[in-house]
Amino acid sequence: MHFSLEPIGIITKVANKSEILIYSDFEQVIRNIVSKIGEGAEKGQKLLVIHKNNNQKQVDGHQVQVTKATLLERKGNLLTISKIEANEDSVIDVRLDLTA
Repeated sequence: MHFSLEPIGIITKVANKSEILIYSDFEQVIRNIVSKIGEGAEKGQKLLVIHKNNNQKQVDGHQVQVTKATLLERKGNLLTISKIEANEDSVIDVRLDLTA
């Protein structure tokens, strides 16, 4: 079964961390996270980042990856997270990691 998933943002590597830019059409994702944890309480929150790996070595280009990350900082719709193995990957969703 194949689903067509529209990306809500993009991941980029920056020095020893990663950044997720959430497209303006999908800012509701960030509002949902902030409403659950409170404004200003974002730092240190554990997140699950669902992204499509753009690695060319991947056999099936229809696979997504779920990666745990720690939120370091949020400025509007730009999330700075702990370094993850993703660069120029399309973000499908970002959720709070409730198991942490």
